[in-house]
Amino acid sequence: MTKEKKDFIIKLFIFLLPFIDFLTSICTWNSVHFSIGLFLKGIFFVYASFYVLASSKRKKIFVFLAIYLLIYFIYLHTYHFSYIKEITNLIKIFYLPTIILFFHLYENKNITKKTLLTLCFSYLVLYTIPFFFGLGHNISEIYPNKELYLSYFYIGNELSNVFIILLPITILYLFKSNSYLLKGIFFLLVIIMFFLMSTKTFYASFLIILFYFLLTNKKKVLKWIKSNQIKTLVTLLSTFLFLIIYIPKMDLTQNIKTQLTHYEINTFSDIISFENIDHVIYSNRLTFLKNNHKVYKESPLIEKMMGMGRAKINRLKDVEIDIFDIFFSIGVIGTCVYLVFFLYVLRISKIEGVYKFTFYLLLLISCFTGHVLISPFTSTILALLFLASKNAKEKITKDILLVTNMYPSKKYPHYGIFVKNSYEILIQNDFNVDLVVMYKTHGKIKKIIAYVKMCGTSLLKAIFNNYDFIYVHFVSHTPAGIIMPYICSKNTKLVLNVHGNDLVPDTNLDKNYMWLSKLFLKFADVVISPSNYFAEILKQEYQISEKKIVIYPSGGVDVDKFKKIDRKVALLKLGLDPSKKYFGYVARLEKDKGYDTLLLAINALKQKQKIKEIRFLIVGSGSEENQFNEIVKKYNLENFIERKPLVSQEELVYVYNSIEALIYPTRRKSESLGLTGLEAMACETLVIGSNKYGPSDYLNYKNGLCFNPENDKELVEKIEEFLKLDKKTKQQLAKNAYKTCLEYSNEHTKSILVNVFKK
Repeated sequence: MTKEKKDFIIKLFIFLLPFIDFLTSICTWNSVHFSIGLFLKGIFFVYASFYVLASSKRKKIFVFLAIYLLIYFIYLHTYHFSYIKEITNLIKIFYLPTIILFFHLYENKNITKKTLLTLCFSYLVLYTIPFFFGLGHNISEIYPNKELYLSYFYIGNELSNVFIILLPITILYLFKSNSYLLKGIFFLLVIIMFFLMSTKTFYASFLIILFYFLLTNKKKVLKWIKSNQIKTLVTLLSTFLFLIIYIPKMDLTQNIKTQLTHYEINTFSDIISFENIDHVIYSNRLTFLKNNHKVYKESPLIEKMMGMGRAKINRLKDVEIDIFDIFFSIGVIGTCVYLVFFLYVLRISKIEGVYKFTFYLLLLISCFTGHVLISPFTSTILALLFLASKNAKEKITKDILLVTNMYPSKKYPHYGIFVKNSYEILIQNDFNVDLVVMYKTHGKIKKIIAYVKMCGTSLLKAIFNNYDFIYVHFVSHTPAGIIMPYICSKNTKLVLNVHGNDLVPDTNLDKNYMWLSKLFLKFADVVISPSNYFAEILKQEYQISEKKIVIYPSGGVDVDKFKKIDRKVALLKLGLDPSKKYFGYVARLEKDKGYDTLLLAINALKQKQKIKEIRFLIVGSGSEENQFNEIVKKYNLENFIERKPLVSQEELVYVYNSIEALIYPTRRKSESLGLTGLEAMACETLVIGSNKYGPSDYLNYKNGLCFNPENDKELVEKIEEFLKLDKKTKQQLAKNAYKTCLEYSNEHTKSILVNVFKK
């Protein structure tokens, strides 16, 4: 299995953790004894163990563990312990240090604090949403004298511990996030969780977390207080009033009152006793500890050294303070081995900042409660802190979300190639670019599904990622998913790239969407136009300020790819007759692309008997294929035309080099630039092209031949004029064409795009 596949499986496992725990708990509530979560995490533990053994250079510690495990298995066999129960217990105990060591050795830069934020969001949604539908369970179903909403999770302490692990990193991420929408969603979910979560551990830990952030940001806090004294006063008073109202209504308050009444504690002095501290603070854990210790003292020496075993402890009742549950189950020797291994792992595994604080906060919690060190539910997330910490480098590059409804595919390799070129330029200049793309599809239902998927994905990415820029291609449709997250962001900039009929409608259907283009363009910080022609339309018809407009030729032309090669080689590659001269047409067979103008011109030349040894290579297909074939048949042009479907850029090089000239008769008002003409120029092939719209930006009488695309007779004249040109004139025109192309090359123009995102 390749590393990419392994990384994908591990990442999928991590992102599915909330749902695995949720499903496992549902099964537990329904008395299903098979634990899905323990099974999957057991597989992960086995994989992690083999990975660690294969990757770690320090083998002595594993020899040490192997000797212990051999002795332990002999002990289990000799004294007839339940293998399944005791091995499961051993896996739970050694799970945390093993997974920490795994994440220390494992390299995956995609697991970051954003991953922990996503996990936090998933747990919050799974915990809070069922409450609004009257679904889920309450701990009172297990302990009648307690109140704690559990949703469909089973153990409140595990869930509480997971939130304690994830909240500090989530808070840190939200502080630095540009998205007010993301902050608002999390704030709402956390407030709901606060009302529902009623464990002492959670509230005590939250106060510690709050104190940590105040302490680590004291300079910023003091500066803010000094400059916002009234706001500070209002905030403190509001918080104080909220707590006065909220605290008496908390389930935690009611639970404490129930305990105080049950144990007849009426004054503060009453609680200052071992029994009452045990009852109220430790929830009888000290009693459980006392009972386990009593049995431990009376156990044979071998059990004291090797452990009483999980089965025996279950009959007594767990202490639910992790270190004691470990000690009693695997004894003095096992606990010493565990501590040596854990300390070894902590010594070689680095963890910094808020991750370190969170980890040691959980270790502190494990001294007072359970379900931290020996709960895979909690410890998987806890171990993730080490990998996230390792990947928590300060951001030195800018993050861009690129959204487009046109991108090349295997079936349509040329469709939206300019978007791909722009993407590659940004990647090459060390920007972090997330792609949300839609490929060319046919059929209304498929298109609707594709648009919904694109908009939904871009919406989620724009909300949950802290992008510096959102870069959108094709203005009328594509921004729908990102516009709300953008509006609700602080520093994120919106860059819109116009292309064609998103600005200038081709059909009545296109006209229906122009109001969307006008609306979205109002929000843009920068508008990228492929040409001066389109820039004028933006200024005149859409009232876009010239300061906002950047002219960038749609990714430019790759002159390393499109270059002059031997004509005979090109003809041979395409299977064309080397004794003939070819003129080319490279475009889709669509309305106003001018294929009909070309066919009428071919017919006129045929009637003049001027194309006996000339053929026209038509490269392209489209929705007007039938109309094209009807015109060819009407004028009997079959013998003068060679057909090829749309081909890849690699094949286009041979097309441009096999023809005498490219005929580019577009009369499409939405033709924003026309990279096809520039690609031909890069191959030093002359262009006989439209003198209107996008091509008029670069095509003139010094580097080609121009004609009115509405007039097929004028095209006939230009082809005849070309045929009369002497070799020297053609060479000069070709030389000028190449110079023009260099001005539009991706190497020459990429700085324009890069500078947009460096600002």
